[in-house]
Amino acid sequence: MLFASLFICTMVSASNVEKIQFANSGDFSLELMAGVSPYAMGMLFILIDGMVGLKDGFIHTKKFGDNGAVDLGLLVGFEAFNDGYYWTLPIVARGGFHFEFVKRLDLYAGVYGGVELYHWNLGYFMPASSDPLLGSSGDDKGTKASGVIGNYLEAKWHFTKLFGVKVEFAHDWWYGATDDHWKRGDVMPWFAGGLSFNF
Repeated sequence: MLFASLFICTMVSASNVEKIQFANSGDFSLELMAGVSPYAMGMLFILIDGMVGLKDGFIHTKKFGDNGAVDLGLLVGFEAFNDGYYWTLPIVARGGFHFEFVKRLDLYAGVYGGVELYHWNLGYFMPASSDPLLGSSGDDKGTKASGVIGNYLEAKWHFTKLFGVKVEFAHDWWYGATDDHWKRGDVMPWFAGGLSFNF
């Protein structure tokens, strides 16, 4: 009887450990976020992030069960200010590694790389060369594209299997343009938060 009780308790504990993993291969996650502008101008950065799980449970631990997952996704962001005289549109591919220490809490980190499209139109209210943050010297309007590479850290809390909330921190390692425009700082918002939907 004692051995039977121990066996049942062990099986229940093992079952609970296995259920800690929320990031699974084949899952598709869609996330809607608002981020803090890297330009410090008080405008929100709107982001849409979609990702699919590629592999899960490939790290075997006694405490956390079969854990670890990797995913691949695409993030698109948009921010505009000065009544649309300046806007930026980053489009980046992202890959992340998940490891879950607490049930319902998905912690993961990854890298991203892609392109930023940005447009400025200084118009009549600002001399072309007065602010290097809004384009290269001598150009009062234009649209350019440049590369961006960086890393991110995220935490996602699952209320249910299908719905959760998340926060994200990101930082650019490199941005491809060399003109004065890039003196403004990062392309991606350094902090963002929002909703996550799992399918």
